[in-house]
Amino acid sequence: MTDAYRTLREAGPHDAETIIAIPTFRRPALLRRLLEALRSQEGLEGAALLIADNDAAGQQGAAVAAEMARDFPVPIEILLVPQPGLCHVRNALVAQALGHRAMQRLVMIDDDEWPQPGWLAALLAMQARTGAAVVGGPVDPCFAGAAPDWAEQTLIFRPEERSEGRTTLLYAGNNLLVSAEALEALEAPWFDPAFDRSGGEDLDFLTRIEALGLGFAWAPRARVNEWVGPERARRGWVLRRMWRIGVTDTMVARKAKPGLGGRVGLGIRAVGLLGMRTAALPALAWARRRRLDIAGQWVKAVARLYAIAGGSDAIYAAPAPVTARTP
Repeated sequence: MTDAYRTLREAGPHDAETIIAIPTFRRPALLRRLLEALRSQEGLEGAALLIADNDAAGQQGAAVAAEMARDFPVPIEILLVPQPGLCHVRNALVAQALGHRAMQRLVMIDDDEWPQPGWLAALLAMQARTGAAVVGGPVDPCFAGAAPDWAEQTLIFRPEERSEGRTTLLYAGNNLLVSAEALEALEAPWFDPAFDRSGGEDLDFLTRIEALGLGFAWAPRARVNEWVGPERARRGWVLRRMWRIGVTDTMVARKAKPGLGGRVGLGIRAVGLLGMRTAALPALAWARRRRLDIAGQWVKAVARLYAIAGGSDAIYAAPAPVTARTP
């Protein structure tokens, strides 16, 4: 593995205008499926792959990438990121991509996803058409077995749908094109390590891009599939995810509006939302097709108040404090 890694680094994507960035951690089979799907994508001309393995000890993802690089249609560059945490991996990808002078755009996709036909071409076409700094697309859940009959009740498993073209703030970074200009304007660290243990780093990243006055666009045909294993296809997991969203959304808002005034304003809004969500709870008795959504929205509202009070959601490991600074 050492020799292959060194060789790939020397043959890195120095002339690529589009770099597809993939963070990976102990998912070699899923990464292989992603790379196989990328192999046949339209729009690969002038593109290259940049894969960051966050398991410096096992290097399973790096090994898969090195194997497939031998006959892949575009260059593959591999990074080993020993410091654990998704923010560290994402920052390593951005820093490495910006080191390639020809790079004009970074395309982000996770290792538990794989693109549908036309994905990359749709992202590139939308950016060319709108000039937006950031372009996103839908993410379709793909369950290990049959989708639970309650899956459509929750926004967690409903692909986001927007009108094609220019749009408002996007929320997630798992199917995203970002211009080099936007990344250079943000400066490092692009993904705040304060969110390393809780998630929400992508929303913070996009919120800061919006604050710079840069635009967003939506490409409905730039669709990817996301693997949903049995451990996630449970109501309990969905409610836990809604709690996390409530916490991390509020952490991002607190960072954007620091100080007592910002906290009071967020608190008033959170109390109002909780009141509205609580008033909807009696509908659980008869709205069978909306029960999980009603319960999830109430959990999310409670989580907002928890975060305003200073709580953080250490879903990945020990919590890290959120600072008011903008990297």
